[in-house]
Amino acid sequence: MNQKLKKKIIMQYNEEFQHIYRNSKTLSDRYIVMHIIYNNKYNHKVGFAAGKKLGNAVTRNHLKRILREIYRKNTININDNCCILLVARMAAVTADYDTINKSFNKLVKKAGITKAVRKNDKKISS
Repeated sequence: MNQKLKKKIIMQYNEEFQHIYRNSKTLSDRYIVMHIIYNNKYNHKVGFAAGKKLGNAVTRNHLKRILREIYRKNTININDNCCILLVARMAAVTADYDTINKSFNKLVKKAGITKAVRKNDKKISS
């Protein structure tokens, strides 16, 4: 089951990123900064960013690919009524995939944007 992220939910315009930066609730840890807005005009959009301080284009793109994959695998457990912007931090450059994945899941739980799993539903693990 190879599920891709739909292009229509990925943020691509500067206006979208700036709106999130200005109006979001921010949660962070050592590896990721998560900006979240609930019920806004960009509902169920997701963006990925890595600043130039993290390294060259290859390094930044690698981090964004990791963040995209982590979001893709965990999207089934995230509510649709929010817009998320994930920004990689310096510690993520040397961290492995599992560490960043645990960091993401911790931030999602802390933000309270996980879907409630009903008793009869099977939880899909990645």
